[in-house]
Amino acid sequence: MFQITVLHYRHPSKDEESWTRWYLEEQIPRFMPIAKKHGIDRCELYLTPNRYKERFRNDMKDFKGGCASSYHLAPYDAAVTYWVTDPQKIMNMLADPDFDNKALAFENGWTDQKKIDLQIGTQTTFLEDGKIINTVVKKYPEKLGSN
Repeated sequence: MFQITVLHYRHPSKDEESWTRWYLEEQIPRFMPIAKKHGIDRCELYLTPNRYKERFRNDMKDFKGGCASSYHLAPYDAAVTYWVTDPQKIMNMLADPDFDNKALAFENGWTDQKKIDLQIGTQTTFLEDGKIINTVVKKYPEKLGSN
């Protein structure tokens, strides 16, 4: 399945709580009928609250002997991920005037429209419901130099 993720950044003038409420209570309900209309197979919202980022950033300082302290936490505030069996569905949705008039038009002042990142590719699940899937499990020695 083809996947596209749009990484959104909160407009600097908005606090995190009101921005999250706007996204969940206003923007998603405006947008879902458009996604449905174009046959988007699946759509999810992933939020990245600052309290989680800060907690993880602080934990990374000492994790794995400090080597993880150089991990960079992506600064986006929300990721909207679309799964489609045919990438043309995304293109059709983006070309729809409703996308501009009923969704994008309402992002002005809420999202930083000068900073939007995209991820495009495919997804494969390897662990689901506690089971390893889509791969062959190999046995490895417990320590280097062991057979």
